[in-house]
Amino acid sequence: MTGGGGGGAAMAGAQNIRSVPNAMTFTCIAIVMMGAAMFGADQSNFGISYGLTSFGQHWCPVFAESHPKDYLGVDCAAIAKLEDQPKSWNMFITWGLNLVTIGMMSGALIPGPLLASRLGRRWTISIGGLTCFVGCLLATFLAGKSVPVYYIGRFTTGFGCGVACYVLPMYNAEVSTLSIRGTTGSLFQFMVVFGGVVAILALSQITEWEQGFLIPGYFGLVVGVMAWGCPESPRFLMDRYGKESARSALERVRDGDVSEELDFMEECLQQERAAGSVSYADLFTKPGLRKRLFVACYLQAAQQLTGVNAFLGFQTDIFEAAGYAPEEITSLPGGPAFIVQMVFVVGCVTGLLLVDSKYGGRKCQLLSAAMFMGPPLILAACAHFVGASDRITAYCVFIFSFGFQMAWGIIPWFYPAELFKNNERERALSISTFCGFGFNVLVGMVTRALYNWSQGGMFLIFGILNITNVVFVAVMMRETKGVALEDIPAMFDGPDSNKVEPLDDNENEPSAALKNPLV
Repeated sequence: MTGGGGGGAAMAGAQNIRSVPNAMTFTCIAIVMMGAAMFGADQSNFGISYGLTSFGQHWCPVFAESHPKDYLGVDCAAIAKLEDQPKSWNMFITWGLNLVTIGMMSGALIPGPLLASRLGRRWTISIGGLTCFVGCLLATFLAGKSVPVYYIGRFTTGFGCGVACYVLPMYNAEVSTLSIRGTTGSLFQFMVVFGGVVAILALSQITEWEQGFLIPGYFGLVVGVMAWGCPESPRFLMDRYGKESARSALERVRDGDVSEELDFMEECLQQERAAGSVSYADLFTKPGLRKRLFVACYLQAAQQLTGVNAFLGFQTDIFEAAGYAPEEITSLPGGPAFIVQMVFVVGCVTGLLLVDSKYGGRKCQLLSAAMFMGPPLILAACAHFVGASDRITAYCVFIFSFGFQMAWGIIPWFYPAELFKNNERERALSISTFCGFGFNVLVGMVTRALYNWSQGGMFLIFGILNITNVVFVAVMMRETKGVALEDIPAMFDGPDSNKVEPLDDNENEPSAALKNPLV
């Protein structure tokens, strides 16, 4: 809410609204959240797919023809196993990884918000999913031997993911009810992990690199088609077409009479229109708002600085260096790639159970997770430097993976949205999301160089970066668990911020969550 008498009245009215979800509520949110599985599948499938023999046999001859001296004596079928790979091949792998993330940045920054506001949430989700599928086709069967077409396909894959991932939390917020919003919102990260698990399971059985690259596209195709069986956001329909247009959509996802909720939704919409939106200049010039924007942006950047996407994107190289044979990496059930995904699942579920409980919280979980992240990476670095067992590296990655999903995989997705008022949120989150994807690209671009320079050095740098993240969380972040959304900005904006007290268990209802469908 924007504050003032109107906001207080709306909040009081919201406390008396009883919105009951039905089976369709859960079904439609679960369907659209599969869009996050596109992102998760692509995070995991590339690091395995480029190590397949079929990938080297298909693409290596293309570079061998244009750079014959660099590839003299190179067995294209085993190029992924070479410790000293040709420079052109390293760049090919690096760009193949990072063009997806660049596409995500591009899709989420401008087209995602534009499509969501003009065409609606359902259209945007469908367009994002189908675009991802087309991108996967371009990068595989339609590319032939053309490296430029392959690059375009990788960018398009990410572009579709970015468009869909931008709007998924918005759709959840506008369709779910207060009683389930946290649970259904957490499906985003769970689906990211689920997509990674599916990718690893599939790659344990297939040998064609094209099918490996198509895994995110299959998720996109399912989401792109099935989204049309879900209702459009009632909030969007009311905004564009009026109250009665929203009624039928809301009735599909509620049990009982929806008149009271519709009246409140209309009131909130009128308040939003009256308040207007802050400008991009305000985000960078207003002291308190600028601080919150910095926290939101750096938290998303810090998620990437943990090194998680470096370990996922180059896991074939990392696990081969740890002593695993190529065929062991994706084997079931003991392959390290599969173990990582299973640890991800356990860590994600643990984090979701803790984050709103009396035992957890945003800040304390991020700090606690550091024990599972920084020290193991530093231990892996020391093992490399002293020539200890290669398998120590793999064990350290497993421990790191649990810590990441317990906090750093979950909290940076929703904590930034808690920091802003309604009239600040859309533009602020577009910037923070862009920063997250931007650092994803940066990490992906430097990881190969770091790995080739020194494996131990790479682990040491990411270990140190995890320690700096701890300093950032301890100094800059505030614990927002149990604090009403209207009170959170004040925790950052002025000297009285420490006076904001968490609500007790009986009052712990995020007052803007259902109460404003945009939250």
